[in-house]
Amino acid sequence: MTKYTQRFKQQVLDFYHQNGKNRSLTRQYFQLPQRTLARWIAKFNHNGINGLAVLGKKRCYSVEFKLKVIQAIKKGQCSAEAACFRFDIPSSGIISQWLQRFEKQGIDGLLLKPKGRPSMKLNSPKMPPTPKTEEERLRYRILELEAENAMLKKLQELNQQKMQKKPSS
Repeated sequence: MTKYTQRFKQQVLDFYHQNGKNRSLTRQYFQLPQRTLARWIAKFNHNGINGLAVLGKKRCYSVEFKLKVIQAIKKGQCSAEAACFRFDIPSSGIISQWLQRFEKQGIDGLLLKPKGRPSMKLNSPKMPPTPKTEEERLRYRILELEAENAMLKKLQELNQQKMQKKPSS
C-alpha cells in the first residue's frame, strides 16, 4: 500500500495553488519532505491529475525497456528524474537500481528474477510398468499380496506389543 492516497496528493496541490505556489508553506502545513512535494508538483505539471494516480500493482518492466531507459540516461538525453516523467516510471529509485545492477552485472542484471520461495515438485509414487504378459501380471500380484501380508503381520505385532504394555485393571 502506498503512503499517500491520490486524494491527499490532490489536497496538497490544491493548498499549494491556493497559497501562491508557496512550497515551504505547503511542506510545513502537511509535514512533507521537500523532495516529495517537488516530485508531486512536477508530475502534476507533466501529466495533470493522472500524474498523481496511485498505481495498485507493482509493474514489471521488460529488459528492452530497462535498457532503453538506461541508454537514454547514459547518452545524457535526460536525468533519472526526467526519465521518470518521460518513460512513466513512478520513482527515480527504480532507475537507480537498474543503473547499479547494469554497472555491476551488465544486461544480466536487468533480467527479471523470480521472487519468493520456489515451489516444491510433487513426488508421485512410481507405479510399476503395466505387465505385458499374464505371467508378469501374476508376479506383480504376488508382490502386492506379499507386501500386504508383511504389513498386516507388522500391524498385528504392534497391537500385541500395545496389549502387553497396558496394565491390567
